[in-house]
Amino acid sequence: MNSWRNWQLQGKLGQGGFGEVLHWQNKTTGQEIATKHIKDVNSLGADQQVKLKDRWMMELKFTRAFRKLPNIVAGVCLGNDDASFVAYLNSAHKCRLPVIILEFCNGGDVRKQLQMHENANGLSEFEVREILGALRKALHFLHSECKVCHRDLKPDNIVIHRQKDGSKTYKLTDFGLARGAPDQTMLQSVVGTRHYFAPEVVETGVYNTTVDYWSMGIIAYELATGELPFIPHQTPRNILVNLLKKTSDCIAITEDPHDASRFLFQTELPREHHLTEPFARQFLLWLRLALDSDYKRRGQLESDKVHSGTVPNPFVFSYLDKLLQIRVLTIFAMNSFKFLAYAVTADMTMQELNGLICRDTKLASSEVYCVLPTNHPHERITPNTRPLDLYVHEWSDTSRETLKSTKIPPPPVMLFVFQASDKCVYSDPEPRVSKLMLTCNPSSFQTDSSWVLRRLALDMHYMLAMQQKQVDMFLMGIRERALLLEDEIVTNQFITAINDQILTTAEAYNMLLRLRTASVQEQNMSIQVTDSDWKLLADTYQETNNIARAIKDRFESCLRGARAIEKATSQLLNQYVDVFDLAAFDHDYLAGISLGQFRKAVNQFAMSPSQEVKRVMETAKEIDSLHLLFIKAIKAVAKAMQKFAEIKEQLFQLNFKMLSSAAAASAHVSAPPPMLLEHSMGRLKMNSMGDSSDFDSLTTNNVIDEANRLDKMLRADMEIDSI
Repeated sequence: MNSWRNWQLQGKLGQGGFGEVLHWQNKTTGQEIATKHIKDVNSLGADQQVKLKDRWMMELKFTRAFRKLPNIVAGVCLGNDDASFVAYLNSAHKCRLPVIILEFCNGGDVRKQLQMHENANGLSEFEVREILGALRKALHFLHSECKVCHRDLKPDNIVIHRQKDGSKTYKLTDFGLARGAPDQTMLQSVVGTRHYFAPEVVETGVYNTTVDYWSMGIIAYELATGELPFIPHQTPRNILVNLLKKTSDCIAITEDPHDASRFLFQTELPREHHLTEPFARQFLLWLRLALDSDYKRRGQLESDKVHSGTVPNPFVFSYLDKLLQIRVLTIFAMNSFKFLAYAVTADMTMQELNGLICRDTKLASSEVYCVLPTNHPHERITPNTRPLDLYVHEWSDTSRETLKSTKIPPPPVMLFVFQASDKCVYSDPEPRVSKLMLTCNPSSFQTDSSWVLRRLALDMHYMLAMQQKQVDMFLMGIRERALLLEDEIVTNQFITAINDQILTTAEAYNMLLRLRTASVQEQNMSIQVTDSDWKLLADTYQETNNIARAIKDRFESCLRGARAIEKATSQLLNQYVDVFDLAAFDHDYLAGISLGQFRKAVNQFAMSPSQEVKRVMETAKEIDSLHLLFIKAIKAVAKAMQKFAEIKEQLFQLNFKMLSSAAAASAHVSAPPPMLLEHSMGRLKMNSMGDSSDFDSLTTNNVIDEANRLDKMLRADMEIDSI
């Protein structure tokens, strides 16, 4: 079975105990489909074959009913042009049952996603949210609209379809074990995959749709941590016995590494996951509900809806809805090397957010300096900014896959926080050492338990991955601060504005100096300006010029430094892609590690800050120094503006005095010197805001008024927002 006319077999998508799923493409239309086939029934008895046929026809019925549902794989009905292809498929099918034709999902399944090395400790929070949201919608439709219990929920049965824009849609499939579950009816049979079915399925064989809630909880735990929650390495009997012992707040059972006969009932999530703290805290509460061994508590309905007479919603769904609506603002605190996350709401204030940051970083409120990543939609933090404005939903997707496939990958966090102080202190990053790693590191501890060694490898993978993530965030934070500093200098045109003032003042000063020289040489002009006037002007001019040039030099130094650091951090980000040799560790040890290998790896892969990390921290101190220089330059601008105002005032006053004396002298000479003076002053451009034609009138009030007006315009043009 390779092709039929325009239909070409592309490969096998999956295979189970009795069936397989194939991928086909129509070479003419480009249409892609998946076909589900029974592969082997010879090993089944007659009764089992009858049950298989019944389930097959039920699944065929379901898939045809699920058309156009976004989170359930739908059946496909090919047109008359493909009738011969359908007949070809059915003619070669066993048991004389019709082949099930389904929509093709091009992204594999969630099981394959979990098996990727980068997902060894669970998926990113964004992916966990997306999958649970899709699963919740699919189950709600099955339970409420179709009155169907799926009975075989597992990551293998959640497939992925990639859209053209790169986004993913998760869809529930495989309804071979689905069965009608009308209200008040309890199903009786042991079905499903061992690690995913609820305790009551094995204990009594009597259950209802709440078994799907349990399976959903198992999947959720596995998505978040990368592992099954209830001692999956143990025998089915041990698993069931311990499940029946567990309390309602227990979400996982682990074996004691010191005593294989002792089991530990866990009421908290392990630390090794990629969830943010606000989400993880509520996720834990939801898990306790979904993984309650008592199916009655697990399936409880919202009481308010029961009393109001409306259709009750299972609490496990309504609580999940609230969980998925939590908006988490992610932050990296540079000085403490900490990843922070806070749930933000519409009524939360920046003062409240600032208080949380101070609490978790030990910074004073005045020291909290925030930097938004490049291309943040909010652009700038203002007095009217709310924490919710800083949240960017699209940037929640920090999965490795998205970072690799996106042209402009999202930043690792939505906000960077620095210590705004001339005495910045940086903490060394702390390795995420697990309890099991601490237990196994001493040479006195010995074990050959496969689950302990497997868990050791996963814990060390997590530690190295988190250290790499911290270095990435730290470097990106430095680069973002350098980019912000460059943007502040260039956008506000500090250098250009200072330079314009220097040139304008110099031109005005030199013009008046030439006029004074001309007045001395042309004594008949009688322009009376004393030497003390000129000395005062010259001293003020020199002082102003020196201050302005020093400020300009500071801004230019900051600009050069910012650009150099931006270039350097970009190079380091490329150079430090795997600074802790995570890829080498995964290649050698992720599949399994011995205690000796683990203890050797602890030293090899450096749990303490490496030289590379220390180098990165030195780069951070460089941007601190530049930013401090920038702030000092801005503060000095006010002094420079005052000096510019003084020099302009003196220039205006001397200009007025020279014009006035020239006017008095013009009555006694044949040529009109004032007109010559006005012609010379007409070449003076004051910051492109007018020329000396404003002084053509020799009336004292007019001259002073015009001088003051230009002074105010110059001041306004040079106004600088403080930081």
